[in-house]
Amino acid sequence: MPPRPSSRPRLVPAVVVAVALALLAGGCGWGDDDTAATTLPGEDPSRRVAVSGADLGPFDLDPEGMAGPGTPLGGDLSVPEGAVLLGIPFPDLTGGGFRALMLVTGDPVAVFNDMASQASAVGMERVGTCTSAEQDLTCRGRYVDGADGESLVVESRQAVTELSAVSGLAVRYRPPGSEDVGAGADAGATAPTAPLAPVALPEVVTAPPDEDVGVGVRSPLAPPRAVETGSTLVGLPGPCACGGEGWSFVVRVEGKVRDLLAAYARQFTDLGEPPDVSDRFRGDQTTFGLRVGEGDRVAEIRAVAPEAGPTYLVVTVIGA
Repeated sequence: MPPRPSSRPRLVPAVVVAVALALLAGGCGWGDDDTAATTLPGEDPSRRVAVSGADLGPFDLDPEGMAGPGTPLGGDLSVPEGAVLLGIPFPDLTGGGFRALMLVTGDPVAVFNDMASQASAVGMERVGTCTSAEQDLTCRGRYVDGADGESLVVESRQAVTELSAVSGLAVRYRPPGSEDVGAGADAGATAPTAPLAPVALPEVVTAPPDEDVGVGVRSPLAPPRAVETGSTLVGLPGPCACGGEGWSFVVRVEGKVRDLLAAYARQFTDLGEPPDVSDRFRGDQTTFGLRVGEGDRVAEIRAVAPEAGPTYLVVTVIGA
């Protein structure tokens, strides 16, 4: 892939604090404890900020299903500047938490720091780290309010490989009462001592092929995963904010949501037998979910079907 012209704004060093990546462990439980529900994310379409192709910079992607900076996510958080939301925030089946995947159109470190600042503004301690090597810039952080257990896991990655490119941000939010009180950040962490090397994206970044949607993010040893018939990829696959090696992608559902859930589950029978689909109706939308596999190799599939408006589905692949 040809490098982008030198006229593109370069990434500037960001002030982030270093912390062991082990802080991210356990960030992606599926059967969350039922907690006091917050406002359902994505329930007010009028507050979504419209996105056009011109807003996407080098990304030659269909902006349908995307929402711009300032769009509410839930938990008093919003889409940061330099990113667009893919689909909707996907609420947990129980409790008031959610997870969301975004396309990063600007400086990935600045976007990561924006989410950290938002977490700090609502009382969560800021702890995170960014590393960069060989056209791969990754930032990870976990933020906890030690007073009430509210938490946020953030992961961003921008990278270029021989086959594809990735530029994404994933977040996982859990409301007050979800974490043990006092599980806050390490106040003794220090800032990095060297600037971060920027990633030179191609002139044009296009979507991966439907038959191998994770080509730019999956392990080379992992089998290809496909976009199923009856669904359309939104944006690009990206990180998963799942506390381990993983990736995720969002699709817009054109067919029957239960048929699509079953079709995506069948892709992961190499990990285990797909369980029955769980669902929960809240407000004016139904959330569906299932997990295939166990241990360190799982696929989590979640869909949100409102009574009116588009249905979206997210696939999260961990260790596979």
